[in-house]
Order: sequence, then C-alpha cells, then structure tokens
Amino acid sequence: MKILHISRTMGQGGAEKVVMQLCCDNNEHEQFVASCGGIHVPELEKHGVKHFLIPDIDKKDPVFMIKTLFTLIRIVKKEHIDIIHTHHRMAAFYGKLIKAITGVKHVYTAHNVFYDKVKLMNFALDGALIVAVGNGVRNNLVDDYGIMPERVNVINNTIKPVLTGEKNIELEALKKNGKFLVGSIGRISEQKGMDVFIKAIHAAREENDRITGVIIGDGEDREEMESLVREMNLTQGIVFLGYQSAVLDLINQLDFVVLSSRWEGLPLTPIEVFSQKKTIIASDISGNNEVVSDGYNGLLCQKDDIADFAEKILLLSRDEKLKTELEKNAGYTYKTEYDYGTFIKKYNEVYLSLEN
Repeated sequence: MKILHISRTMGQGGAEKVVMQLCCDNNEHEQFVASCGGIHVPELEKHGVKHFLIPDIDKKDPVFMIKTLFTLIRIVKKEHIDIIHTHHRMAAFYGKLIKAITGVKHVYTAHNVFYDKVKLMNFALDGALIVAVGNGVRNNLVDDYGIMPERVNVINNTIKPVLTGEKNIELEALKKNGKFLVGSIGRISEQKGMDVFIKAIHAAREENDRITGVIIGDGEDREEMESLVREMNLTQGIVFLGYQSAVLDLINQLDFVVLSSRWEGLPLTPIEVFSQKKTIIASDISGNNEVVSDGYNGLLCQKDDIADFAEKILLLSRDEKLKTELEKNAGYTYKTEYDYGTFIKKYNEVYLSLEN
C-alpha cells in the first residue's frame, strides 16, 4: 500500500521521530511525507522517501486552508495514495476532508494530550482509525474528547537503538575535569520545562559544583533560556549543545537525564535513555509516569518543583548504588516493554486492517 504521512513539520520532536521510523524502517509499504520541512527531510530522501513541501498546516486563514487542502488532494491523486496517516490535530482535520473527497483511508496518531478544541477533534477524527502513543494519551481521548474506548488503539512509542560511536569533545573534556553531567533532551519550549531544569541545576550546584547541566536540543525558547543562565551566573554550570542527531551517543556520555516536562504524550526521551541502560529523573505527569516507575527504573518529581528536582539530582550524584540499580532496571524495561520490531509490526497491522 501507499501511505502519505501528514505532519506539521519534519523538524525536532517526538512525532517527527515516529514519522521517520515508520518511513525509514518499514519496507512493507511505500511511504510518502507532506510537511512544511525541517532537519529530517534530507534523511527521508536518503532513504528514498518522497517528501512534499507544503505550507504550515497550523495556519487558520480560510483562503490558505483551501489552497493547502487542494494541494494535498493533488498529491493523493497523483501518487495513488491508499492511506493518509496524520500526526497533528490540524493534519487530522485535513485528513477528514481528504477522506470525504477522495475516499482514501485515514489513520490518525495522537502524540500528545490536549484539553481544547473538542468540536474540531471530534469532527477531524470521525471515520479515522485512531492510534494513541500510550495509555495516558488514550485516556485523554476517551475522557476529555468523548472518543469511544474501542476506537483507540494503543501502540507505545519506542526508538531504534542505533549508535554512531561518536564522542562529543566538549563533554569528554568536562568528564576528564571531574564534572558530573546531567542532561536534558528535547525542544527548548514551555512544554519541556527547561527553566525548571536550569533552576534545579543552579540549586544543586550550591551543594555540589561538579554538577553540570547539558541541554541537548533547540527551540523557540532557547534565547530566553540562555538569558536565564546568564542572569543566574550559571554559564559555567550549563552547556547548550543545540540540536544533535546522535542523541544516543550523547546519552552514553551523561551520568543521567532529567525530563522536567509540564505535559507529554508518551515521551521518547525516557525510552532513549533506557535503551542505553541509563536512568532518568522525570516530572510525575501522564506519559512520563507511564514509562518511568519511581524508585525502579528512575525517579519522579512533582511538576515544576525546583527543590524536588534539585534534591533528586543531588541524590543520584552521590548514591552510586541507587543509580546502578535504577540503570539495570531501566535497561530491562526497554528490552521487555519497548521492542522496536513490535512497534513496526503493530503499525503494519493497523494499515493492513484497512485494506479493502
């Protein structure tokens, strides 16, 4: 079958990583992507996946939306698409209209939790086969949007554990100087709570100045966060690495990772960390606490609680026995619950269920 993935971007983000995985590691179907572009487009093309550059689907201007709709319809007809797989709420809106006009099948993957635009979501998902990336996202669709439980399939996010063998020179130098490296991975945005991470590192360094925060990622709030670091006189205690493709290699250079998100779907970061037998401190929110079991494979903190995060960072920096036990269980969690082959197989089962 021919499958067209519609994503807002192919830039940095968990949903975009899932699109990459489904396109580059699934040879059962011919894959296409339509988005407004991003850092992953060259990689798609390298794997022989045709990418169609379209305007940002999140724009709400009526004239613009009509043009975008007919652009997508032309792609569907020209490429003889069998299934459109949408990865954004507005993508699902377009998917609903395209399905009504062309008869193409529609799969929607819910990557995050939301609480607004109930009427839009119910309209967009009418007639779609729905996938949720975790039970927290499934519950959000059922409880907050009134979607019937039997309509929602759960396929846990996961990652393919591929290492390049690269070493980051800056991190290597910090390790040689005795620094204890605590990472934060993801888009620098309000959602990811990078401000909480920075303030927690600042508080932890008051007791142990070996602790150094490493921010891996980029985003709309980067300048604001860099300014915050300067205001707190923390330039010697926080390193900004920007977007990095070899994230798993970097995780291996860290002592552990912190995920201070304010909301999530089913985050990839803990799964990436667990795949490398490392542990994580995460905010105790839906999605995070679906992957991270407090005291077993990681530690959980109250959302936005800087003191709680700082305390847990200090705990793992001095209790090697606890850290080692969490790491062992983290590796086991990845092995038993987030198998990559199962992830691809389940999506193929979804696609095949729509055949004919």
